[in-house]
Amino acid sequence: MIERTSTLDEDEEPTIAFHITSHPPAPGCARRFGELARGHWGGCESRNHWVRDACMREDKTRSKNHNLNCALSALRVCLIAIKADLYPEPSWPDLQEHCQHSTAIPLRALLKQRSK
Repeated sequence: MIERTSTLDEDEEPTIAFHITSHPPAPGCARRFGELARGHWGGCESRNHWVRDACMREDKTRSKNHNLNCALSALRVCLIAIKADLYPEPSWPDLQEHCQHSTAIPLRALLKQRSK
């Protein structure tokens, strides 16, 4: 059982999620399971799904063309990988703003050169 509360809404009630595992109880298993759950949310949800939805507005896509949606999704995943490799420090909104003001940044990213 994991109890979690969002940090976005102070009035939000905690939610409880129940998980099932085939691992038998052992000393330290609750701590290890907590680390795995936080690792999933930190890695998969925060650095991938949230970026694709909140920053790239993937869920707002209106096209019903399956091939187009698959291609755009693949491009978003590639962009996330390029950013992680070349620009790990700035947040997505900061990097997007810098790219809007300087077209050299995305060009250098395509050429795999780090901007100054």
